[in-house]
Amino acid sequence: MKLKKYPIFLNLENKNILIVGGGNACLEKLTGLEFTGAYIHVIAIEFSDEVKTFLTKYPSIKVEKRAVQEEDLNNRDIIFLGTSDPNTNQKFRAIAKGKGIWVNSVDDPKNCDFYSSSTVNVGPIQFAISTDGKFAGVSSTLRKLFEEILPEEDHEFMETVFEMRRKLKEILPDPEERRLALKEIIQNLNSKYFHKP
Repeated sequence: MKLKKYPIFLNLENKNILIVGGGNACLEKLTGLEFTGAYIHVIAIEFSDEVKTFLTKYPSIKVEKRAVQEEDLNNRDIIFLGTSDPNTNQKFRAIAKGKGIWVNSVDDPKNCDFYSSSTVNVGPIQFAISTDGKFAGVSSTLRKLFEEILPEEDHEFMETVFEMRRKLKEILPDPEERRLALKEIIQNLNSKYFHKP
């Protein structure tokens, strides 16, 4: 039987996150961590222009231009290793494992404790897409497809649906009556805004 990964959404608020490397992988991780409330520390020998531009928006992110050292791994909750040197990634993954820290070694599935997913945000809803680290391009393509199907202007409707549900719990305390009311609301939304019968 083929083993599968267990998908989860982590609460990273106030967690201590280290990103090693300053290229495309770093930018991808920074974008994913942008609104998590995590404490982020980036260490790299070189930073791409795109990463530099991103970091100017977030002065709270700690940035150091130097090689990573073993003591940099202390007291971390999660580490992302995204250098262009596989040996460096492998070495520090082994050190982190010895410290009991979860590691994502970019583009190196066998040296990962977890895989990052490609996500689509639709108001309060998040879709996570993963290929178990085997083909990030597929995840990216599916994410773009979801974004086209559910464009940004529809996000407000999703927020409204969630708010209606919260208020309905007060107005209609009976679960069955509330379920029927919600079903009617969703059918009307689908018909009017998402062109579904």
